[in-house]
Amino acid sequence: MHDFILTISHGMNIEPDIVAQVQADFSPDSVPLVLTQLEAASSTPRVQRCIVSAARGHPWYFAFLCREAKTDYRDVIKAAEYVLSDVRLYDFTRPFQDARIDDPYAPHAAL
Repeated sequence: MHDFILTISHGMNIEPDIVAQVQADFSPDSVPLVLTQLEAASSTPRVQRCIVSAARGHPWYFAFLCREAKTDYRDVIKAAEYVLSDVRLYDFTRPFQDARIDDPYAPHAAL
């Protein structure tokens, strides 16, 4: 299965950690379509990670976020990286495994 997905994603503008997260969140049958929709929605890894993270495997929300990314990508970033409107919990400029901000209330985070 893993080799199949890497073959499909070859030539796509999607980072390997994003492909792996799509594989984890979505059914195997839907992965090729999800990757195609994701690439069409945005070419930037940060926005792609935000879409996948915020959707959490829900196809209808994934489709909504893909449409939203084309209209105003900032709404997608806010849905994935922030809570309570101003507290940043994730930084999806980094791969999924490194994106979590451990202490968003740390003094240096407020500067």
